[in-house]
Amino acid sequence: MRHRVVAAVSSLLLLVGGLALLGVATAAPASAATQVFPVPTSSAGLGRIATAPNGNLWFIETEANKLARMTPTGQVTEFNLYAEFDSTVAKDVDVAADGTVWVLYNSGQYVAGVNDAGQAVRGPYDIGVYGREIRVAADGTPWITASDAGDDFIVRIVGNSLLSSANSPACGDGLGRAADGSFWCRTDSGLTHLNADASGGVAYPANDYAAYPYAIAAGPVGSIWFGRYFGGTFATSPDDGSVGYVDAGSGQVTAFDTGSRTAPADIVQGPDGNMWFTSIGAAKGIGHISPSGRGGTLTAIGGYAPVSLTFGKDGAIYATDSANNVVIRTTTDQLQTTNVDPGDGSVLLGAAPGTVKGAKKPLVLSENAVGLKLACPADAAQACAGQARLTTNAKKKAKVISQKKTYKVAAGKKGTLKLKLTPQGLKALKKGKVTKVRLQLLRDGTPVSVTVLKIRRR
Repeated sequence: MRHRVVAAVSSLLLLVGGLALLGVATAAPASAATQVFPVPTSSAGLGRIATAPNGNLWFIETEANKLARMTPTGQVTEFNLYAEFDSTVAKDVDVAADGTVWVLYNSGQYVAGVNDAGQAVRGPYDIGVYGREIRVAADGTPWITASDAGDDFIVRIVGNSLLSSANSPACGDGLGRAADGSFWCRTDSGLTHLNADASGGVAYPANDYAAYPYAIAAGPVGSIWFGRYFGGTFATSPDDGSVGYVDAGSGQVTAFDTGSRTAPADIVQGPDGNMWFTSIGAAKGIGHISPSGRGGTLTAIGGYAPVSLTFGKDGAIYATDSANNVVIRTTTDQLQTTNVDPGDGSVLLGAAPGTVKGAKKPLVLSENAVGLKLACPADAAQACAGQARLTTNAKKKAKVISQKKTYKVAAGKKGTLKLKLTPQGLKALKKGKVTKVRLQLLRDGTPVSVTVLKIRRR
């Protein structure tokens, strides 16, 4: 293993900036439950955001070369970072379990651990190469994806030593910590599961042609979750997004298509057990999906463009928006409807429709209505919801024979629904006979589930 030891940079590289109180957003929020906090420095280039144990939010200002701290109430404090040149940028940030905030700056050459006041408590360190992303292990050890002279590798800070192995996998610009504490990174072959000292790893084919897994995070099932997309061009938005996970035991890669207009750029497991992500494609917003891939949504928040997201200690979602230079605070109940076109193939079509099983015995018409039992899968990302109606049992040009009624059943629960027949429906059901009809469950007026039922009219 190659390794080297460096001393902390002697000069003070972190300077306390000014405090900015909550200001007025430049565009209207999506709802009263959504708040928007402007950042004092204009065109700051907001990047990754992370939550500290005390509830404060920390985010990187790449273009302004600053680190910023925000309280849950929206007070923003900016800290200037050392910049060797005018073109120097800040790169990334992560927060350790003990509250130490690790920041990668000076175009990735410097790393420092700071406290809640923005004062350096570890380093700063000159790592001598160009760091890209930083994540902190459960034991407080920072891991960094880095490059030097065309070579990509992992750098770890152990004590005051910067360690990197000559056999390190060629990790690119994606790094994440799994639920078991191990690290995964993006390599040319897809995702690589790194060993304990990053001197090797096992690769898994998580690429989808030219769509690569840029976002990596722990999830409720599998070994590691990812968000992948095609990077786009100077004339087109990133697209062809999907979210999924790798099972290291079986080697299986499971992916759910988020749509041709999506690009999942950041991903995190929510307290509800679902995976939440930002989309930076033509379909911009915050999305979520259940571990089974059922019932996800993608919600656009006004005219905002979320880039990175984190869950606060208060359970709310905080997201950076570089285009509008703001931090967005919203709650999961505001993100339960797909209100933007995700594109072809998307599973993010809103609430799962639920299921209705055809009874062995014919249903009995009572008071010109039929009673039905619905069930919502326990692994649905949210409550099953939509509209229901009955039609004649014709594959083509079926006629509607009942009123359309809205329903909602909580995940893992059962519910009842009564559909009243129209006069035309009563004519379609002959007295004393059993008639086959079709139950349609609809989402936004479009049938997404059809079940053939038998009804007896006395």
